[in-house]
Amino acid sequence: MYMHLFRLFLVEYIFLEKVMCRNIYKKRRWQTMYLSMLSNEKKHLFLNLEIYMSMVDGEFSESEKRIIDSHCLEMHIDNNNYEMDIPQDEVFKSLQESLTCEEQRIVFLELVATIMADDIFHKDEKRLVGRLADIFDIDEKGVEEAFSIINDMKKVYERCSNYIK
Repeated sequence: MYMHLFRLFLVEYIFLEKVMCRNIYKKRRWQTMYLSMLSNEKKHLFLNLEIYMSMVDGEFSESEKRIIDSHCLEMHIDNNNYEMDIPQDEVFKSLQESLTCEEQRIVFLELVATIMADDIFHKDEKRLVGRLADIFDIDEKGVEEAFSIINDMKKVYERCSNYIK
């Protein structure tokens, strides 16, 4: 499993470095491990929201667990046995008050990746994505762009996986 996660990290690094990162910010290079940029408090808020979003459709898939584990490795935190320890409303409020605009985009993008891990976009997940977009002031175009980015990344991961095999 760890070898598989290492491959995913390597593929993500190569993809982001070669394809996406070169032209995003001309003033500085964008870092590829986005979640590692968050403070410990924000990492735990993210984890709680990620777990909640993964369970909201009543199905907590193995692919969602793998994404959470991968994110926890990236953030250097424990997965808390996939249990939330902060109420959902408190998580939303704390994220809204504490995240910078850049951090909001990071959290939003990574959560889109998590809910798309099982290739099912349930109505309750849609509702939560909408709520998060409202809280972070991300318009419909921004939401569509986040989903498009994650779809593109999934395709690249698949291509890389097929190439490696």
